[in-house]
Amino acid sequence: MKTYKIRLNAQSGTLTPFQADTTFGHLCWIVVYQQGDKGLEEFLKPFKEGNPPFLVSDGFPGDLLPKPLTAELNVDDPDDRKEMKKIDFVSREDFNQVRLGKRIKPRIQEGLFESIVTLHNTIDRLTNKTLSEGGLYRLEEAFTPNITIYLKAISEAWKDRVDALFFDLSKVGYGKRKSIGKGQFSVEKAVEFSFPPMGRADGFVTLSSFCPAENDPTEGSYKTLLKYGKLSEEFASCGNPFKKPLLMIKTGSVFWTKGEPREFYGRIVQGGISPAKPEVVQYAYAFAVPIKYPQIQGSL
Repeated sequence: MKTYKIRLNAQSGTLTPFQADTTFGHLCWIVVYQQGDKGLEEFLKPFKEGNPPFLVSDGFPGDLLPKPLTAELNVDDPDDRKEMKKIDFVSREDFNQVRLGKRIKPRIQEGLFESIVTLHNTIDRLTNKTLSEGGLYRLEEAFTPNITIYLKAISEAWKDRVDALFFDLSKVGYGKRKSIGKGQFSVEKAVEFSFPPMGRADGFVTLSSFCPAENDPTEGSYKTLLKYGKLSEEFASCGNPFKKPLLMIKTGSVFWTKGEPREFYGRIVQGGISPAKPEVVQYAYAFAVPIKYPQIQGSL
């Protein structure tokens, strides 16, 4: 697989984080609108079979990357370790230093997201006026000038297809309240990108939250995320739009592979995701980047 970098330029604030599974779901809806249910079935087939033709990462602010959790294992000073635990994102240089097993200084990135609060009115459908009580509510949105999403694709054709899907997605917006202008962005074409090669990688750091497959590595430095998903688009009005909670391994987690890591780990979660729509699946692949795992194994 070749790796690429996709840059999204924000044109509004967003109410929904750019997480890989959510982004993948948006791309699936574009496929449905263009090719129907049959087209989506064909699109999802290799993912379900464990042979994804492409992978997407979470979206990260600018050129920053998630802090690999092994960075905390490489800090001896208690105060520095405390500061390191507060950090979510690191520079690309620091990210690669951690991959090589080297120590980095705790550097908290300030002002990555601007928080914007807007006030909105709830309209009474009977009177077409603002409700006298509880009619005013707040929306808190996040804004950052640009978001970077990393892509792995098995061929140029698949890279071009993902490019086209992102372009079409930019026409409709991303996440909650896109109908009133939230989650608007323009997109630049994917450009080839590579993480510096490593001589003896024996682990991976994930750039997306994922659910391990049966034979995936189990030893590592990781955190978990309880995902409370929700159906979108036409499925949002099905009567019960809520998915069942899903426990995922969090972005930035690191696993020891005892040898050269693969391009990806994880799986598509099938069956039981949505009580109302049993055909719904959840993208839960790890976007794996090779790393040198510290000699002390264990989880954080």
